[in-house]
Amino acid sequence: MNGSLQRLEGRDYDGALAKLEKPQGKTNKLLYHFEKGLILHYQGEYEASNREFARAEQLIDRLYTRSISREIASLVTNDAIRAYSGEEFERTFVHYYRAMNYQYLDQPQEALVECRKANLRLEQYAAANEYELSYKNDAFLQYMTGLFFEAEGELNDAYISYKDAEKGYRAYAEMFGLQVPRMLARDLARLARRMGYVEDLQAYIEHYRLNSAELIAAPGGEVIIFVESGFVSRKRQNEINMPIMEDDDTGDVWMLSDQMVYRYRRYGHRSHNKVEYWLKVALPYYEIIPTRVSQVRLRGGGKSVEGVLVENLNAIAGENFREKEDAILLRTIARGLAKYTMAQKIKDKNEVLGYLVNFLGNSTETADTRSWLSLPSHVRIARFSLPPGTVDLVLEFLNRGGQVVESTQFPRVEVKADKPIFLSCRTYR
Repeated sequence: MNGSLQRLEGRDYDGALAKLEKPQGKTNKLLYHFEKGLILHYQGEYEASNREFARAEQLIDRLYTRSISREIASLVTNDAIRAYSGEEFERTFVHYYRAMNYQYLDQPQEALVECRKANLRLEQYAAANEYELSYKNDAFLQYMTGLFFEAEGELNDAYISYKDAEKGYRAYAEMFGLQVPRMLARDLARLARRMGYVEDLQAYIEHYRLNSAELIAAPGGEVIIFVESGFVSRKRQNEINMPIMEDDDTGDVWMLSDQMVYRYRRYGHRSHNKVEYWLKVALPYYEIIPTRVSQVRLRGGGKSVEGVLVENLNAIAGENFREKEDAILLRTIARGLAKYTMAQKIKDKNEVLGYLVNFLGNSTETADTRSWLSLPSHVRIARFSLPPGTVDLVLEFLNRGGQVVESTQFPRVEVKADKPIFLSCRTYR
């Protein structure tokens, strides 16, 4: 996959597709559709991209019913033998790209369907999981849905989506530190005023301290650009040693595993009792990929505006993993204990064979570090209104010092008075 990513960074999309490794079996098939669908999207092959993402959706639904044989096999080898079913945010972002594909294909109603599907999928996953997901409501997708609904004149649905987005961003503020975008507050208040929701309007004005000028839509047509930057955090492997105490009961693997998770969370690697054996386990963790871009700026028609951060996939990936980490640790320790106890039983009968089984058990222990590598780390929205007509736009990517590190041209964009123009852009810096 590294070769494909390098080609992608260089915008060599044909080369990225050629370097994309086809899966040998079903284990990594979903990742293949994720990566191929995204490369095709950036290549401008929107119909082909949607076909790949449709295959990914079908596979996600099938993988939701887990393979019993592979679950059992993973308990004696490692988690990577299981078919990869994707993280929640990965499964949901399929619908973002499908929605944008449909926008470019001038099929806005199909784009709205994708946004609804994303929200429904999140609700289903959150209800089915044994842990409490903070990523229950994708605020960015809700906001995008609201913008699409309003563009199509479906004001009631737009208002509901905006309200759901506001609710989502309040959760984001608590979990990820991402506040409610002021542009969303303005959209909510403006639409509440337009629909005659006087009490809601007053509440938004007071809560967000909006002034009268912010309630009036700018004249002309609006350009809205979804700006993706960087690469999402990647899973890496970390090996740790867990102490098995002399007085531990190895007969009940799951109970002892639970005790060991508790000890690890409370004491770390330290041990206050006599250790009989140090159990080596491999766990995944997220490594943040450095990005040079800290802001974006849109220029055109004599105007200039900075982008607003609306999605931080790094924060979402990290928080979701933290919520799952104990469950992963429990399963990993249980697998290691099962291998250890098996080796001890064999060792009682044949010492050499027991050591060999223990060695093989440790050598097969690897963390599941699979993930959708080509996703961006951040999404911003840059938008402004311009007089109807044709305009050349420039999107600039800025570093922390405010210097332009990359720019993208949008030549001859046709601005319409009655409907916003939706565009998207990606930088890999």
